[in-house]
Amino acid sequence: MKNQPIRFHKLHGAGNDFVIIDNRSDGKHARFDGKNAALIRRICDRHFGVGADGLMLISEDTDSDFQLEYYNADGFPGEMCGNGARCAVWLAHLLGVTGRQCKFIVWGENYEAEVLENQQVRLKMNPPTFSAERQNLQSLCDNRFPEMGWLNTGVPHLVVKSAENLAALDVRKFGAYFRYHPKFEPEGVNVNFVVPESEHQLNVRVYERGVENETLACGTGAVACAIYAAQQWQWQSPVRVNAVGGVLQIAFDPDFQQIYLTGPVATVFEGELNELYFQNNAVVNQ
Repeated sequence: MKNQPIRFHKLHGAGNDFVIIDNRSDGKHARFDGKNAALIRRICDRHFGVGADGLMLISEDTDSDFQLEYYNADGFPGEMCGNGARCAVWLAHLLGVTGRQCKFIVWGENYEAEVLENQQVRLKMNPPTFSAERQNLQSLCDNRFPEMGWLNTGVPHLVVKSAENLAALDVRKFGAYFRYHPKFEPEGVNVNFVVPESEHQLNVRVYERGVENETLACGTGAVACAIYAAQQWQWQSPVRVNAVGGVLQIAFDPDFQQIYLTGPVATVFEGELNELYFQNNAVVNQ
């Protein structure tokens, strides 16, 4: 990678934005080393880099259409990112890597997706998991946050019902409080603050682990919110999740074995990390 230009694409899914690099070994591209956490942090930095909630690498896979590596903005691998995966599927389709339907792998886990009309991508999610030791969260509830629940939809999520208007909520303050709470050690948790808008429709703001800040949307978080609503409030599929950056639709069967996340994707711009960029950012390799 040293001194060779790296082509990148910046995309967003409902405002959740990502730098995606075509990392296939076809001789047409300089390859990116995902082990350089400091460089990933710099690229994702909104002042010193491209700016993004995360970075992804698309590469070949012998058993599927492509392999996807996802890294959070802190430079370290993230288990799964729903909106990021949808963006990667869209880009892979544009690059001719896949047709409208595809199968791909994220850190050894298999996923399926489909490119729909109007720049929508539908992603089939894996079934959620639950933790008995993290189901009794009553001690964390109060008048501001009267109920909450934990589940894993590819990454761990806490769904917190807010009694306050979300627009006035200090998401960074309260999100960090729950994200680092000892109850969720050692891995921490993503935090989704929800207010039901109407039956089958939720308003959501989210604090993402690895970004350590509010993001405009979170795909795995939207799925977690929908499943929580189905379990606790007996909502039926589909559930509409209104994130700050856009609308996500979650469809599911009663047993949560067939879960689909659908939402918008868009290319923001393309660019190149050239030799001058790496020279100016040499400090990140120290």
